[in-house]
Amino acid sequence: MSKKSISQKQADREKQENHTLNRIYYVFLLGLAAECYLFLVYRGYAWGSVSSTLAWHKVLTAATWLGLAALVVGAVGAFLKRKERKLRRIMTWVAGVGAFFLLSGWVVTRFFTNGVGVTAMCILVPIVAVLALVYLLYQHECALCSVILSGAMFSVWLRGASDASASWRVLVMVGCIVVAAGIAAVLFLTDKARKNDGKLWKLRVFSVECDYRIVYAVLAVAAAAVLLAAFLPALTYYLMWGLGVLLFAELVFYTTKLM
Repeated sequence: MSKKSISQKQADREKQENHTLNRIYYVFLLGLAAECYLFLVYRGYAWGSVSSTLAWHKVLTAATWLGLAALVVGAVGAFLKRKERKLRRIMTWVAGVGAFFLLSGWVVTRFFTNGVGVTAMCILVPIVAVLALVYLLYQHECALCSVILSGAMFSVWLRGASDASASWRVLVMVGCIVVAAGIAAVLFLTDKARKNDGKLWKLRVFSVECDYRIVYAVLAVAAAAVLLAAFLPALTYYLMWGLGVLLFAELVFYTTKLM
């Protein structure tokens, strides 16, 4: 097989960069559209008139079921058509949109009091959009570390907020333990990928030059912070600050590696 010329390599690189920029553009537009939709829900459902609230409740209920259907169809279609790249991408987007309407509809209607549910979704959407951009712009190991640290920060915050609630305290504590167990499972899979040159089941999940010490450290600190918060809620404020500093340092580290 003949080697590619320098001009061909540059063309392939430009094509890949344009593809990445298009995906970033789509993620930005979808995040903006989702936030506008939630703003309408906030005005019409959480703080609207009685008739507006009832109408939006019907819309959100229908959107929840339609979202569930789209998620199932999209996920199954993406799996069955996994060898057809274009169709697989379309079905993946369908599943993603369905997941949004399913989650937003359930959360907003389930936690209606004082607009807690819709407020939480308005905060969650930008966070997910930013993490998606991190995944597209940075190495996969950076995206993994960012998702784990963000999830750990949310778990720690939720544990601190729930400590004064008799009904939620034990449930959130158990949830934190489950999250820590999930991080341990990710650590196990990361070590398995390291032994296979960054691949899991023939799928590349980490770059060839991945520094696994950073990933191991991030996962260990995140799991420890969540477990400490579960049993010592008085430390949640300091744990959140520590995780936030670690998240910033991790992003700076991977940014310098891109330069």
